[in-house]
Amino acid sequence: MKHIISTFFFALATSTVQASEVILPYSAFGPQVAAYELIGMEWWQWDSHGDGTEREYPIKVVVFWDQTLEETSRNHPVDQEKQQDFRYVEYAKAVEHMAKTIKEFKEVELDASDIEQALAKLKTSKAREEK
Repeated sequence: MKHIISTFFFALATSTVQASEVILPYSAFGPQVAAYELIGMEWWQWDSHGDGTEREYPIKVVVFWDQTLEETSRNHPVDQEKQQDFRYVEYAKAVEHMAKTIKEFKEVELDASDIEQALAKLKTSKAREEK
């Protein structure tokens, strides 16, 4: 009986935890020169280099909170055969990077509107989850 009760409370506790995330395109973090230190280069992570053309790679960045990196990567696995490439960033690191990049862009009068929109989407999504 004790085992059944403890199992019930464990199941209840794990089901009430909401794993939260937002999936953004690589470009939401700025150009490769601004983003690569945080999320890697803007080509398939299984390749040692890009193909040297203007090819666009559909890399997605999963920004997560209230879940672990392991859970996030399990939910969004990288799959070379399907050409699914995900990068994973904790919420606080993503916000810090995006805010810094926006500030740097504005200092040199570059357009940061795409990054600003992505940051707003990210903050709104997290705020919605916290309600």
